[in-house]
Amino acid sequence: MSSPQPLIVDAAAGVTTLQLNRPHRRNALDHALLDLLLDGIRDAAARGDAAIVLTGGDSYFSSGGDVGSMPTAHDGLFGAASRLALVHTVIEEIVHSDVIVVAAVEGYAVGAAWGLVLACDLVVAAEDAFFCAPFAERGLTADGGTAYHLPRRLGAQRAAKHLLLGERLDAPEAATAGLVSDLVPAGSATAQARTIAQRLAAGPRESNALTKRLQTTGSGGLSDFLATERMAVSLAGHGRDAAEGRAAFAERRRPRFA
Repeated sequence: MSSPQPLIVDAAAGVTTLQLNRPHRRNALDHALLDLLLDGIRDAAARGDAAIVLTGGDSYFSSGGDVGSMPTAHDGLFGAASRLALVHTVIEEIVHSDVIVVAAVEGYAVGAAWGLVLACDLVVAAEDAFFCAPFAERGLTADGGTAYHLPRRLGAQRAAKHLLLGERLDAPEAATAGLVSDLVPAGSATAQARTIAQRLAAGPRESNALTKRLQTTGSGGLSDFLATERMAVSLAGHGRDAAEGRAAFAERRRPRFA
């Protein structure tokens, strides 16, 4: 039996839906899925679509980077950077594309997956969903642009709770903080995101694209930050804390950092 496609693409009437489809790995982001996601975003732009719906389906968005496929210290000093570079390319494509990207989050968006959501233009989240950046408890440096977006949007102190302590951010609190544009009942995030995307498709595509460019131009600094992040993540991945973090994750226990 052939494996299911890791990304389901549905393009119609100016709206493309990109659904992460690795349920056996809780939609974890591996190289193949990220490659397909990048192609899907670029194809939507080439078609002149008005909007993209980025969803993980009705159970969860994504558990983050696929631990099983991540480079290790044996892959060299910049092994982690090569994987992360693809994540960064997807993030920058979302941010700089003229297509409006609407994320639909059920269940949870963890780690690098939260980084993808933070890059989107609009975010629809189920009321019982949550976001989490559990890098520190694994002895790793925050990635996916989370350490760029969260301090700028939550403030340094609130961001530190999530980046340094790994605390969850529930969807209602995220909505109050301005990280979620629409809060909806569980199971309806993708449907609501598609409704928004259809409104965008019926609206002024060129002026919306220009407005998006104005917003992203005003933020500035993302590319420089992501380049620095790649170096930091590569260096952190070679330390003893990262080794203990990986061991604790594999053994399903709390890490014991020296």
